[in-house]
Amino acid sequence: MTPVDRTPADTIRIGRVMRAHGLTGELEVRPDWSDSRGLLEASQVVLESEEGRRQVFKVTRARQTPKGTLMLLAGIADRDAAEALRGQTVSVPRDTLPSLADGEYYLCDLVGLSVGWEGGPIGKVVEVQMYPSVDAIVIWTPTGEKLEQPLLDQWVVRVDVREGRITLASQDGLIEVPRAAAAKTFKGPSGNEG
Repeated sequence: MTPVDRTPADTIRIGRVMRAHGLTGELEVRPDWSDSRGLLEASQVVLESEEGRRQVFKVTRARQTPKGTLMLLAGIADRDAAEALRGQTVSVPRDTLPSLADGEYYLCDLVGLSVGWEGGPIGKVVEVQMYPSVDAIVIWTPTGEKLEQPLLDQWVVRVDVREGRITLASQDGLIEVPRAAAAKTFKGPSGNEG
């Protein structure tokens, strides 16, 4: 394993280590998007722990399974070493992914964008949540509220990564996250708890 020398903007998260598989250090990785082939085509991955520790690994083998992707990484030679990586996020260098067509974007590119509607600004995207049925942006408002907005065509009029803006059809799709839950799990843009 090698300490990562890339900045976070250079990588895109595409999965999470679920568990060790077998005795030889193979990892079962669940892709964030079921149709993604990024893990199968990656020559290197960046693993990040919950504490923010990032490591780069060369991929020696990857194969598809019904539950995800099995990966063998250089330097991970046994089950114990693989199990120690459980729960870490898996990212790949951005420049290894396919180019995007007009109007397409990677979900991670939404973080930092301003969100508004015809009635005015709502807030700023601080993270993206990936649920089994829909992806949602998490918005931090100027008043300190944490909101979620499902990314569905009926509510999202336009996403313009270049201009740094997401336009909603209305505020009808916004879901307020209870303050107690927001305070436990999230720090606002200033670093203060919500």
